[in-house]
This record gives sequence, structure tokens and C-alpha cells, in this order.
Amino acid sequence: MNWQPAPAALEPGHRLYAIGDAHGCAERLRALHRAVRDDLRARPCAQATLVHLGDLIDRGPDSAGCLDAALGFDACPSLSLRGNHEDTALLALAGEGYACADWLDTGGRAALRSWGVSDLSPRATWAAGVPLRHRDYMAGMALHHRAGPYLFVHAGIRPGVPLEEQSRDDLLRIRRAFLDSEADHGCVVVHGHTPTRDRRPELRPNRINLDTGAVFEGGQLTLAVFEADRVGFVQA
Repeated sequence: MNWQPAPAALEPGHRLYAIGDAHGCAERLRALHRAVRDDLRARPCAQATLVHLGDLIDRGPDSAGCLDAALGFDACPSLSLRGNHEDTALLALAGEGYACADWLDTGGRAALRSWGVSDLSPRATWAAGVPLRHRDYMAGMALHHRAGPYLFVHAGIRPGVPLEEQSRDDLLRIRRAFLDSEADHGCVVVHGHTPTRDRRPELRPNRINLDTGAVFEGGQLTLAVFEADRVGFVQA
């Protein structure tokens, strides 16, 4: 584990795990799930939670496998946040015409193939090819999760806006207004959505970016481990 000083501290006995954007890279996701299980066996703690930061699907070869891996993880309590890709997929599967084209253009073809569905088939039939457990899981994904001094969210937040007033679109899609901000958000925001240029996690005083481009050439899928006043990283 590559430990570094964290910008915030958790209570003794608490541990948080977070995994960045998997984008259909199911083998890498399962490898990091094994790393969490191994860590919990080697270093038991009183309370642990795993958070997937969204965009489990699209672009990569096995979106279905990523959802099954998240659904089947049972080493500690876990949850998956909604990413913009899950959001677009749900709209497309519900028959929203504008979302169908958008989904296909941003990686939806690969996701459909992982469910054995052709993007050339009538759009009205797509949902029937996606298992109900996967549709329900995506539909139930939260937009954010607060744990101690950390706020987990897919894309980020609008600086200066209280959490309860944040727009849904910002939580799912914001980039520069959040990424360029040095403001104190009242918490450390742990996010994905925007791949880091060097394929390493980005650690700043007010935010931590775990999207290290898993689906792109040279990219990695990143797991962060938060405990006490430190954070460790594992990549697959």
C-alpha cells in the first residue's frame, strides 16, 4: 500500500474504500475487490465501507460484469454512486430518444454488447435485454455519499453552493469550475469523472480524483483506502 498523508482524518476504527471509474473493466474491478477483501482479512477494523464512484459501465468490454461484481461484493457494506454514464443509460433504456444517440456515442454500444444486445436492434427492445437486477441497481444509485470529513460524488460539486442545493447535473458532470477551484468545500470531495493526465490519483487539500483512465491505453483502475489521517492507493 502506497500511504500518503490525507487532507482529512477519520475516527479510530473507521475505514473507507473508494474505487474510481471502472468503465466496463470488470477484471480490474474484481482485482481491486480482492485487494479490499485481503486488506480486511489482514487488518480487521470496526467499521468499513466501499464506495464505487460511478461509471461502472460503457466503453470497456464488460459493463455487465462490472455491475455483477458490484452487486456481489460482500466483504463489507458497499454502495455505488450514479455516474453520468449510468444516468444516460437509464434514460436510453427508458426510451428517451435524445439519450439513445448520446449513449451510443459515449460507449453504450460496448455496454449493450456485454448484455448480448445489438445496437442495431430496435431501441424499444434494448431494456428487455438488460437484466432487471442491473437496471434496478443503476436506478437505485445515490448521487452522493457523506462519510465523516469526506464527500463521495461522481463528478464534483459547484463551489460555494450548499450540498442540498447542488444541481443534479453538476454532481454528475461538472468539470472545470470544480477542478480549478481551491475553495474549502467544508469537506474533502472524493470524485472521478475526469481522467488524470498521468494516470495517477490526484491528491489536493480540497479534493481527491480517483479516475485514472482505466479504460484508456496506459490507464489504471484505482482503489483508495482512507483511515485515520492517511490514504493509501492500489491500482490494477
